[in-house]
Amino acid sequence: MSHAPPSVTANVPPYAVALATQAMSGGKVVIYAGAGISLSQPTNLPTGASLSKVIHTRLKAAFPSLEGIDPWDLVAVADAVAALPNGESALRQTSASAANFKSAKPGYAHRVLAHLMLEGAIDVLTTNWDNCIERGAGEERLPTVTSNHDLAEITPPSVLKIHGCASQPNSLLVTSGHLQDPPPWVREQTHARLGSAVVVFIGIGDVAGYVKQRIQEAINEVGSVENIRVVTPDIESGWESSQWRTVAPNLRNDHKIPATADQFMDQIASAYIIGRFGEHSAGIASDAELTANLEKATEGLFKSDSLTVLQWAREVDINPRAGEAVLKSPELGKVLIALGRLGGDSVRLAQNLVFDTDQGPIEVLVATQTVPQRHLVEAAEYRLQAHAYRDEPHPRFVVAGGVGRITKSSSLPNNIMGDADERDIVDGPLALVPDITHADEVLAS
Repeated sequence: MSHAPPSVTANVPPYAVALATQAMSGGKVVIYAGAGISLSQPTNLPTGASLSKVIHTRLKAAFPSLEGIDPWDLVAVADAVAALPNGESALRQTSASAANFKSAKPGYAHRVLAHLMLEGAIDVLTTNWDNCIERGAGEERLPTVTSNHDLAEITPPSVLKIHGCASQPNSLLVTSGHLQDPPPWVREQTHARLGSAVVVFIGIGDVAGYVKQRIQEAINEVGSVENIRVVTPDIESGWESSQWRTVAPNLRNDHKIPATADQFMDQIASAYIIGRFGEHSAGIASDAELTANLEKATEGLFKSDSLTVLQWAREVDINPRAGEAVLKSPELGKVLIALGRLGGDSVRLAQNLVFDTDQGPIEVLVATQTVPQRHLVEAAEYRLQAHAYRDEPHPRFVVAGGVGRITKSSSLPNNIMGDADERDIVDGPLALVPDITHADEVLAS
C-alpha cells in the first residue's frame, strides 16, 4: 500500500525533532537504507529471496550445478554460479537485469531521502542495487558512488552504494566472497561517513545473511550504540526473535522506532521543515508584524505534506545548489513574509506549487545566489509560459534576492482588450508578460 502522507504538523514525534535538530545544528545524521524501502508500492521491487528465485530460474539451464541449490538463497545461488568458468560475469549481468532496478518508480521514502540530501540535512548509505534514491528528486538528480573512481570525480552529496548499483553490473557484490571482502573504498567510506554520526537503519526489518556483515561493520564503525536508531514496524514487538537483538543487543528501547520507512522519513522531513521555519521566526521575533505575516504564510504552507513542501522549496530557488538548504535561506524567509502580508489567512499551497490566495494565485521565486534581477525575471517568464501551456491561471510573481532593479518588459501586456469581448480577437496570441513584485516592495508599502 502506498503511503498516505499527513500534513506537516500532523505527527512529529520527539525522536524526529531530536534527529532534525541534530542535522540542522551541524551534527551528522546518516540514513542506512535497506531493501525494505523499495518493496512497497509504487516501487514494488523484489525481496532478496524473490530475486534469488528469478536468477536461479534464468541461469539453471546454463549452469546445471544449480540443480541442488536452494533457489531462494541468494548467496548460495551466487556462489554456485560464480564458481564456474565465466560464471561471475553471467551472475552480475543477470542480477542487474533480474528486476526493474533502473526504472522502478521512487516511493515516498526515496523522494524524501533525495530532497533531504539536497538540503544538506542527511547523508545516505544503501545496500540496494536500484537507483530510486538518486532519481527521487526529479531533475535534481543525485550522483552515485560505486567505485573509488567515483569518489574522485563526484562532488557531494552523493549516495554511497556499498553493494553496488544495477546500472553498473560489475560493481555488484553478490557472492559470499564479494560480501566478505568488499573493495577497500567501501570500508574506507563506511568509516568516514559513519564515524561520529547518528546512524538510522531503515528498510532492514530482519538482517538477512547477505547484509548482516555490512550491518555489523556499520555498527562497529559508529562506535557507540547510543548513536544507533533502528526503524521497522515490529522492532518492539518482535525484538526477542529479531536478528537486531544479535547485532545490536544493547539498543535502547527509545531507539527502537516502530514505523515504516515512509512514515519515518515523513516524520523526519516534517521536523526538519518546522525547525527551519522556526529559525526564520526566531530571527524576527522582536517584530510582531513581520512575525504575524510569516505565521500566516507558514500555516498555509504546512497544510501540505512534508514532501510537497520540500519539493516546493527546491523549485522556489531559481538555481538551487545540491547540499545547500533553500529552507534556511534569508531570501525564502523574506518572500514568505511578503506572501503572508499579501495573502493573509487565505494562503494555501496548490498542487502546481503555486499559492492560492484571496488576491489570486501567487508564485514565489528566490535567488539564493548573487545574480542580476533579470535572472529572476527570466525564470518568471519561463514559468508563466508553462502555466499558460497547461491552461492554468496566470499567477502574480513575488520574488526575493537578485541584484539591481526589476525592469518592466516592453512586450505587450497580458490583456489589451479592456472592456471589449475577447471573442473579437481574430488571430495571434499576445505576449505573456509576468506580473512581478519584489518582496522588498511589498514589505516597504
